[in-house]
Amino acid sequence: MKKSQFFKSGFAFLFIIALLSCESSDKKDPQSLDGVWKSLGYGRVVNIEEGEYTMADVTTISCMPLMEGNISDFGDKLKVRNDTIILEDGINNYHFIRIEDAPTVCQNDTSEYADAQAKANNPEYNFEVLWETFKDHYAYFELRNVNPEEMYAEYRPKVTAETTDAELFLVLNEMLESFDDGHIGLDASDEVEEAAMKLYEAKQAAQNEEDASGEKSKKRLRNYEVAAEVAKKYIPEGIYIKNGNLRWGKLESNIAYLQMNQMMGMADYGISDTLSYRDHWMAYFEKLETAENDNEDELDGINASLDSIMEDIEGTDALIVDVRFNGGGQDEVGMAVLERLNKEDRTVFIKKGKMGDGFTPVNKVVQKGSKNPYSKPVYLLIGPESASATEIMALSSLSLPNITRIGSKTEGVFSDILDRVLPNGWEFGLSSEVYLDLNGNNYEGVGISPDIEIGYERDTQKFLKKVVDDLNSEGDAAIEKALELISKSK
Repeated sequence: MKKSQFFKSGFAFLFIIALLSCESSDKKDPQSLDGVWKSLGYGRVVNIEEGEYTMADVTTISCMPLMEGNISDFGDKLKVRNDTIILEDGINNYHFIRIEDAPTVCQNDTSEYADAQAKANNPEYNFEVLWETFKDHYAYFELRNVNPEEMYAEYRPKVTAETTDAELFLVLNEMLESFDDGHIGLDASDEVEEAAMKLYEAKQAAQNEEDASGEKSKKRLRNYEVAAEVAKKYIPEGIYIKNGNLRWGKLESNIAYLQMNQMMGMADYGISDTLSYRDHWMAYFEKLETAENDNEDELDGINASLDSIMEDIEGTDALIVDVRFNGGGQDEVGMAVLERLNKEDRTVFIKKGKMGDGFTPVNKVVQKGSKNPYSKPVYLLIGPESASATEIMALSSLSLPNITRIGSKTEGVFSDILDRVLPNGWEFGLSSEVYLDLNGNNYEGVGISPDIEIGYERDTQKFLKKVVDDLNSEGDAAIEKALELISKSK
C-alpha cells in the first residue's frame, strides 16, 4: 500500500481533508490573493475570489473540479512569498504561481468546456485524458524502460468510440501494468471491474491460457498472517494494538522488539482490536471518510503509541524494529518513529515533482530529533515487501548513525501517488515525484539495500515462505542475525 500523495493507497480525499482542516495565519487582505494560480507540477489550477477558492485538476484537454472552500481553511500551512503561494502539507511543500486566466477548458462559458462535458463518458476522450496526465507528470518513463511514443502507438488504436467500459478498463489496466510500478493503479466501479474480469477470463479461456486449477487452490500467504506468526514466536507475551498493526515486547537478553505492519491505521478512532483484519480496515476507512484531518489523526495516534512503547522499552540494551511486512501508508508515521531514535534535526533526503521536461523546486526534508532519544543500537529489518512510506523510513534511516539495516532490498517505490479522476469518474494514480538521498542517489525501482543481507527473494510468496520455513526450523533469520550482532557487541 502506498502513500499516495495524498495517501498511500490512491485516493485524493485525504489530501482534500488535510487542506480543509487548517486555519489561516495570513494577515493580508484575502482579495490580495484574488486571481488564478497554477501549481508548479501536479497539474492543478486554483481560482480565488474574495477569499473563496476552487481547485481543479487540469490537462491540456480536461478540467476536473477537485475542491472548494475558504482560504482561511488553510491556516498557517498557507504562505505567500514573492507572489508565490506555498502550501505546506506534512513533509511536502506545493508551490502555486499567478497566471493571467484559467484554461479555457475550465471556463464554463466556452466551447472547450462544453465539448469536454459532452465527452465525459467517451472512451477515446478518457484514454486521452489519462495519457495527457502521464505524459505531463509521470516521472519514470526512462527508469521503467517505457517509451511513451511506442506505448501510445500500441494502445491508443485499441480504443474507439464504440469501446465498452469493460473493454476500456482492460486496455488501460494492461497498459498501466506494463509499467511495473507499484504506485500506478486504476479503479472503476465494482460493476465495471466485474464485467472486465469476466471479459478477461473469457478471452483467456478461449486462448487456453487460464491458470492451472492447482495453482488456484494453493493457499497464498499473507503479510499480516506471517507477521503475526513472527510476533507469536518472539514476543508471545507482548503488547498488540491497532489490530496487530503495532506489536512490541522484550526478547532474550533485554532486547526490545517493535513490529510495525503499516504506516497508517494509527489514529485512535475507537475501532475494536477484536475485529477480523478485513473488517478492521473497512471500519477504519469509513472513519477516514469523515475525519477532519486524517494526517493529524495518524500522527497523534502514533505518537500516543510511541509514548507507551518508549516507556516500556526504556532500559533495554538494543531495539529491533521490524518493517518487513509493511507496505506503506504515510511518510510522517515512519519518520515519527525515527524521531524517537534521533538526537537532532537533520536533512535526510530531497524530493521534487515532475514538471514538463524538468522538475518542481527541490524540497529538502528534515528528520526531526528528540531531546531524549533511544540511544542504544537499533536494527531495522527490511525486505522486498517494505514499500512506499516504509521505504521513506529506510531512506531517512541512512542518515542516522545508530541504525543498522538487516534483510534484503526494499521494493523500490518511493514517489507519492498523484491521484486523479477521469471524466467518467474512474480513479487512477501515478508516480510523479523523485526521491533522492543526500548524495543524489535515486532508489526508485531499485530499493534500499541492507547493511547485512539475508537473501530474501523478491517474489512475495517466496519471501513469506522463507520467513515461515525459518520460523519452523532455526528461527527468523533477520531477528536471529540481529541478536547475534547484539551479543557480539556486548
